[in-house]
Amino acid sequence: MANKGVNFLLGFLTGVLTGAAIGLLLAPETGEETRNLLKEKLDEYAEEGKKVFEQVKSKVQKED
Repeated sequence: MANKGVNFLLGFLTGVLTGAAIGLLLAPETGEETRNLLKEKLDEYAEEGKKVFEQVKSKVQKED
């Protein structure tokens, strides 16, 4: 059962990173603007990833 949570987390993070990379590659912005946007988005996604990780961790601990 714990593997489902881990698999979901890995799939979620892979999807987020792939979507962000494609979006940035197709964006018509300068290099500096793209770097700033990338930093902002990575910070947002890192925070969201931490939240999801904590939720999955909490569920796994409750199941044990």
